[in-house]
Amino acid sequence: MKERVLSLALCGLCLLSGCQAGEAVQEEIWELEEENAAVFADGQAADRWRGYQDGVREPWVLYQLADGTVLLVEDDIAGPEGNAAYAALPEQVQAAVSAWYQGQGRQYDLTALLEACYARYGAEGETYQPGRVTQWAAATAASEEVVYLTTTVDLALDPAQGQSLRTGAAFDRATGQRLELWSLFAAPEAEVRQALAAAAGEDPAIQARLAEAIDPARVLFYAEHLEIDFPAGTFPEQDAGSTLLVDYAALDGLLTARALPGGTG
Repeated sequence: MKERVLSLALCGLCLLSGCQAGEAVQEEIWELEEENAAVFADGQAADRWRGYQDGVREPWVLYQLADGTVLLVEDDIAGPEGNAAYAALPEQVQAAVSAWYQGQGRQYDLTALLEACYARYGAEGETYQPGRVTQWAAATAASEEVVYLTTTVDLALDPAQGQSLRTGAAFDRATGQRLELWSLFAAPEAEVRQALAAAAGEDPAIQARLAEAIDPARVLFYAEHLEIDFPAGTFPEQDAGSTLLVDYAALDGLLTARALPGGTG
């Protein structure tokens, strides 16, 4: 694998910091993970590089043009393994949930992100600052039989304008089996959609639009309430994302007892 070594302490810096002659100079090694990871319409390409500091693998990669411009920093996907509520699950359940998340992979279009960054680089030139994308998952609520996890993707294609996109998933706490959203309710899907949308107010037209637009993957469970995300573009007139909060009390008789969250631990 191609490597390059970048010195992090030049001679002048050593003099300024008072380091003595003969002291080891700290070096960062960058390895080329993928050449031409993205090729753009004009033939330019971005390679993917990963750094190693003192032999330790950095938890992020850089997508860099041949001229040295870093287009995008991509953090390694973080699964739920470091989350306390997840750690409290039986080992076989943890294994099943982790396997599901590994199979899920990226919840964003990396090629589209790189193309957007490259277009911004073409417009901004030397003032360009790299974009960044981070994806992580954590348990956000639990009942006696179900554990709820939320995946968050933090996007900052322009460092000055970031956004977060979230998706939810529910798992059986005894088996680790992924549970479909509507199976958690004791009423038909259409009725549940209407009940969720009713939290938006009394306007029947608004409720009807929201009920139809609910994406089951965007329903997120927390200890005291659930949230429904409507990302930008859900509706033609919507320029920014919005979130609808629904108290569990409003779902009395609809959300099954086994599914009603009672905390995150």
